Amino acid sequence: MMQKFYDNYNGSLIEALHAIDPQQLSGLTDAIDRAYQNGNQIFILGNGGSAACASHWVCDFNKGVNTPNSKRMKMYSLSDNTSIVSALGNDISYNDIFSYQLKNFAAQEDLIICLSVSGKSPNLISAVEYGNKIGCNTYSIIGDYEGELGRISKHAIIVKSKNYGVVEDIHLIINHMISQYMKEKNEQQAG
Repeated sequence: MMQKFYDNYNGSLIEALHAIDPQQLSGLTDAIDRAYQNGNQIFILGNGGSAACASHWVCDFNKGVNTPNSKRMKMYSLSDNTSIVSALGNDISYNDIFSYQLKNFAAQEDLIICLSVSGKSPNLISAVEYGNKIGCNTYSIIGDYEGELGRISKHAIIVKSKNYGVVEDIHLIINHMISQYMKEKNEQQAG
């Protein structure tokens, strides 16, 4: 029974991964690299398992892409500070936990990346709306639920799956592909 489940899950993951347009991944890679080279900030946002994925991105980019003399990435996960997230959720609104922080930190040409399965989270929608308004570059990587994030982000990568595990796995696969590519590029330039 487990073997059948494993085979089905593995098949779903591979199918969803193969359905991603390589040009979209290239566009996201270019956006991250442009922000990196220009010293812009990169904010990565998510809820639940996607928040954990966002923290993983921060680790892999802020540490993993570096070589001894390379520039340093400025990537932040806005769900990592539980004090501010809980204060904003309790005192203002959970829908504003990200947009409020962006009002403190984001500037024109910064990059906002939202990770979501449904693409329907009000706090992510609010963050992208704010980012668009002030001239940030906005990306979303979302599941195949026709969520509003896909429509309002300047760029959206739709993972062709409604399985939260598959979508979150792909959040991390994309992270690993881009961060390792950038690490290799930094090593070659240092070479």
